[in-house]
Amino acid sequence: MSELSSFFKESDSTLGVFYPQHYLIGVLPNLEAAQRVVDKLHQAGFAQDDAMAAGGQQIVELANEKTGAGTFFMKAVSRFFSTEQIHVDHDLEHARRGAGFLAVYCPTEETKKSAWAVIEPEGALDVRYYTSDGIEHLAGDSRTD
Repeated sequence: MSELSSFFKESDSTLGVFYPQHYLIGVLPNLEAAQRVVDKLHQAGFAQDDAMAAGGQQIVELANEKTGAGTFFMKAVSRFFSTEQIHVDHDLEHARRGAGFLAVYCPTEETKKSAWAVIEPEGALDVRYYTSDGIEHLAGDSRTD
């Protein structure tokens, strides 16, 4: 299990598709930019284990950990209905090009807003917040990139 996979406090998938509920997931141009944002989040009061940066290779490795027939089927269904797997595919393209990623645990609306206030001015390529009701797109959207 990768460091990134073990980071998530709640399950990082739903029905075999990447879906880390109560997390902001951001894509930045490179790992250094993602780490700078995580440092700012820590300075803003987020705990060390509530925010982390990851390089593109770590994202590819996490995606490779999630294998199997059931997972393959659910990913195909998700692509067909243009749901989360479309975003994962888009993120993997960014990862292969050297993007940096950040994950921030935001169990409440207040923590989500606090994290977003730190992230927004940093020029993230994509930022999504995963809720039990769906995905909130805060920056970017793979359908319009």
